[in-house]
Amino acid sequence: MFNLVFFTDAGLKRGHNEDSILIDKKSATFIIADGMGGHKKGEVASRIVAECFIKQNDYIPADKTENLRDEETLVPNNSLEEELNHNIQVASKKMREYVIKNDIDGTMGSTIVGIKYVISIQAWALFHLGDSRAYLFRNNSLSQLTEDHSKYEELKRKNMPKEEIEKSGKNVITKAVGNFDPFPLEIQYISTKPLDILFLCSDGVSDLCTHEELLLLFIQYRDNLTLLSTQIKQLVYNRGARDNLSAIIVEIL
Repeated sequence: MFNLVFFTDAGLKRGHNEDSILIDKKSATFIIADGMGGHKKGEVASRIVAECFIKQNDYIPADKTENLRDEETLVPNNSLEEELNHNIQVASKKMREYVIKNDIDGTMGSTIVGIKYVISIQAWALFHLGDSRAYLFRNNSLSQLTEDHSKYEELKRKNMPKEEIEKSGKNVITKAVGNFDPFPLEIQYISTKPLDILFLCSDGVSDLCTHEELLLLFIQYRDNLTLLSTQIKQLVYNRGARDNLSAIIVEIL
């Protein structure tokens, strides 16, 4: 079992929200898709990605924080990774069709980060492309589980000079889902314990909250997920909320 809260919001600077959230309780699948800024129809791209993972019409274009509680559920089949990557291929195909149908000149795309409970191995499958992130909070420690697929992180891994890294632009994405050849999802499996918290967020949250700030909020409000999500959202707003912001918080019971 788990407790769950989430939010998605346009923020203070954007005229509309290009993030989409999937809350699929029947398959225990939770996803954030972030339409890529500066590209064509980011809100359409993120919605296509989220909808390609729907199993039982549980897609929720959330505009406020809510509380949900549900049982863990069976994975539909044993070829989970094939299924997840098939969904990405379908999303990419739909974006190509959308670009042609609407005579759009250019690229449209979306990041994705998601988790899906696999009862057969009693673990969560974590999958992502782009710079939307996943974290694990356990025993008063916060670990970042995903590595951003971005030019910024790529140069950091190569130990390039700081000046060159900063010039690269922090939000230049190197992998995403779009109207181009699909990248395979980066997939890992996360074993959890009671009281663990899995945290997914778009870069509209992670760009404006330091790791240390998030850790302090989790320690202070871990017993009240609704208040925790409110405090995270407020911190982003205090920093200007210049991008859309989305988060999903899952507490393991």
